[in-house]
Amino acid sequence: MSSARPDPRGGSPVLGRVRHAWHRNTLGLRLTLGYALLFVLSAVALFALTFALLSRLLHEQDETYLHTQLRITAEAYVAEGLPGVRRHAAVLRGDDLGEEMLIRIATAENHTLLLVPPDEWEPSDLRELEGAHPDEALPLRLYNAEEADDLRVITHRLPDGAFLQMGITSDERDDVLESFPQVFVVIALPLMLLALFGGAFMAQRALRPIRQLTVTLDAIVGTGDVRERAPSPQTQGEFAGLFHLFNRMLDRIEALVGHFGRTLDDVAHDLRTPLTRLRGTAELALQRERDPAAYREALAEVMEAADAAIATLDAIMDVAEAEAGTMPLHVEPVAVEDLVEDVLGLYELVAEEKGVTLSANSAVPGIVPLDRSRMRQALANLVDNAVKYTPPGGCVAVQATRDAEGLRIVVEDTGIGIEAEDLPRIWDRLYRGEAGRHERGLGLGLSLVRAIVEAHGGRVEASSRPGGGTVFAVILRG
Repeated sequence: MSSARPDPRGGSPVLGRVRHAWHRNTLGLRLTLGYALLFVLSAVALFALTFALLSRLLHEQDETYLHTQLRITAEAYVAEGLPGVRRHAAVLRGDDLGEEMLIRIATAENHTLLLVPPDEWEPSDLRELEGAHPDEALPLRLYNAEEADDLRVITHRLPDGAFLQMGITSDERDDVLESFPQVFVVIALPLMLLALFGGAFMAQRALRPIRQLTVTLDAIVGTGDVRERAPSPQTQGEFAGLFHLFNRMLDRIEALVGHFGRTLDDVAHDLRTPLTRLRGTAELALQRERDPAAYREALAEVMEAADAAIATLDAIMDVAEAEAGTMPLHVEPVAVEDLVEDVLGLYELVAEEKGVTLSANSAVPGIVPLDRSRMRQALANLVDNAVKYTPPGGCVAVQATRDAEGLRIVVEDTGIGIEAEDLPRIWDRLYRGEAGRHERGLGLGLSLVRAIVEAHGGRVEASSRPGGGTVFAVILRG
């Protein structure tokens, strides 16, 4: 039983081993051999084409020469008879190609009157000509086994009823064609060496950018410094685009690493307060004996601090999920009017206590496919911010309309506004402008709003001026 395992992709085990050996070698070696093989195959194809064209050219040359000599010989016979043909045959003997000519004059009954055989052919090799009646329409082919040579014969009827048969052997043509492969064999070795060196050079040039990229990656892995950048190739092309994308990826990674570090610092800062409060409350409760009411109060404070820490982590995870595109959405038909009223109902008491007026104006009939819970969370954050930063006597209005871009939900307030330098950064996680630092919060609300809206395939915009209020617009396509 054979021990060779079959190729899992089909084919013989030998082909499988060849394929395995091929892929096991380095890319540079494979490219070198590939270039060399392509070069050699191209040379072989060129040789084969040249050989075929040369063979056809020599054949056409022999045909032209044969028909020309047939005409001249026929004219010599008409003018001078057999002596004229003999003199013409003697002239042909002085030419290399003429030596390969057959001249035969035969009677109408196909009896030979004159026979001039080609060089190296004996009259006995031509007996087949007497065995068949001459036919002008069909050329004859004779083969000389001793000389490994063939003879093509054509027939022409003379005015007196006799036949003129002339032929030419393939000896001269074969000599030229046989020497052609020998020439190719002589140049094959330098041709293969040239193909290998050329392939190695081309592979070296082709892989140089990859080696530069590998050096950069190795430096990043070795030092952990993502500020390293790959040198862009001087020439344009696919590798230039690859290096550009690679460097852009490193820019993005560097920005994410920096942002991640700042986020961890901010998370640690925001979690330190509830965790410190939790530990302090528990520590005070354990220092001395207390009545059950005091313990319950301490436990309530501990739970409140724990809830605050959990809320911070949940908000961060929600933003991370949405930004990564992994936030699950449970889309269902939602009436926008009901959604707006639901959100405003959550803040009705808070706004009333602060002296802020809430109003809703929805001009969107029908149903919109949304994740009701997530979109309510996003709108609630916007309304919460609006109420939080609007002084007593102000108002917060929510309006839902449709325009050319789709559904537009606008939350507008008459609050303190946002400074121009802070406006582009309000969407960053844990960022809080100077004017909002005195208010409670984590700085995650607007990041979560944008993440939820973008998860729905929409976008959110903001415009504001200090002291003149802020307008947030949620735009959803469809």
